[in-house]
Amino acid sequence: MKIVNSLFKQKNCPVCGSQAFKIISHATYPKNINKDELMDMYSSSSDHILMDQLVECSNCSMKYINPQVIDDIIFKSYEDAVDPTFIKQNLLRIATFKRNLKKISYRLKITPSSNIKVLDIGCAGGAFPYAANELGFSVIGVEPSLWLANKAKEEYNLDIRPGSLKSQDFQSNTFNIITLWDVIEHLTDPVDVLEDIQKVLKKNGLVIINYPNYNSLARFLLRKKWPFFLSVHLSYFTPKTIKILMDKNNFEVLSSRPYWQTLELEYILERASAYFKFFKILTKIIKFLGLEKFPIRYNMGQTLVVARKKS
Repeated sequence: MKIVNSLFKQKNCPVCGSQAFKIISHATYPKNINKDELMDMYSSSSDHILMDQLVECSNCSMKYINPQVIDDIIFKSYEDAVDPTFIKQNLLRIATFKRNLKKISYRLKITPSSNIKVLDIGCAGGAFPYAANELGFSVIGVEPSLWLANKAKEEYNLDIRPGSLKSQDFQSNTFNIITLWDVIEHLTDPVDVLEDIQKVLKKNGLVIINYPNYNSLARFLLRKKWPFFLSVHLSYFTPKTIKILMDKNNFEVLSSRPYWQTLELEYILERASAYFKFFKILTKIIKFLGLEKFPIRYNMGQTLVVARKKS
């Protein structure tokens, strides 16, 4: 892909740092795309289908976007993002988070209490901080979108802070659990973020991450129409590359399981209609029948990983 007006940069592998790669698919950006159009693409529920060049690392097989939109554009657009559609699903997101956090707590024999401090990175509209707080944990959320962070604070009256993890002033060894829900695929430098997490996570602390699994059955079946192929998703992990990333940053993977979430039928169909025209017709039908709010539990290839900070 030709670099356009210095809006893109070449990237090394975000896991192992190798410069060697092979191309999986070529970029399809319009020739004269500008900065404002690129910034508009980077919102938390963006439906911009992947237009970037997708490559595979020749060393560790990590799949990632290369070249990549420059960091300044990505950070600024995340900061400016306004996303009312996303937060409309918060009630069902809260139910999903509670269900998963209860399961993790049960398996690891964790008793929720205010003594267990949780940090949620990229907390969006505050659904996970609210769920964790309801279960009894002490929780802080960090969110780059000023609009989403303010909405979360207003709605739930919790400690939600705008910005990135790096922009905060957390002391070392502060948190028992740190979570990244639908976040790691958006990071321009996941290694750097995990290094920062290491600093603020207590000894034997947990990291909980869910991510779109490139090796999932859904991705194999849907191919290019897999709904997680988005330009805002910079990295495409597999269980192998997640483990490499965790090992590199001194984390031990404890479990890796399919991640099931619940959202409204209309929301799911509207996202799917970007790939399959049939779903546009189906959306009209379910609205006519009054079924648009019907909750659907589904998995489109997401995987939930729990890892522990090594001693």
